Amino acid sequence: MSGLKFALAPGLVIFDSKGWLPNLLHAKSLRVIGQSLEAAGIAAFELEKNDQCYLVCSACVTREGESILRNALGGNDFSSQGDHQTRSNPLFCFRPADISCLDVQARNKQKSQSGSVARTSSLLSHRLRALGDHLDRIQVSVFRIVWTLDSIVIVYQRVDGQYQCKIFTAEELQQLALQPRFRRSNAYLIPQLNM
Repeated sequence: MSGLKFALAPGLVIFDSKGWLPNLLHAKSLRVIGQSLEAAGIAAFELEKNDQCYLVCSACVTREGESILRNALGGNDFSSQGDHQTRSNPLFCFRPADISCLDVQARNKQKSQSGSVARTSSLLSHRLRALGDHLDRIQVSVFRIVWTLDSIVIVYQRVDGQYQCKIFTAEELQQLALQPRFRRSNAYLIPQLNM
């Protein structure tokens, strides 16, 4: 059974020779991170994905926003490890366990607020989810995003090792966010065998 890999469903689990592992999709992870950034009032930031963690840094985070993120992450930010008083751009680390926990909290909050409906395509979390969905479709392994009010620059490495750079205007990302969800990749619906 060595080397056998297959996926059961998007975002659930992948089995390989090491055992069952969680498979968090970029779309879900970036949506959850976006919800946290919205709560902290952060509209411009840099985000890097390498290995299992998402690192977020922003020059425009307020003390209150920093506190919100630090509390949401349970202290899992690099700025709280020593020199956060002197650091102008706090660095926050979103690990898979943090993302799963924040996702459950957001779903519970959403259930209790069934009456209030926001225009989701304009929310940061929705736009990040759309960008993550795009990254999932093109099979990106690592990436770096620079998110400003006017544009989004993303440098990424695909699973085949190729590096690429893409610049989205705010309008282009808005259109990406408005695309129907059924355009998401269905590659995970069929078992993939790698021997």
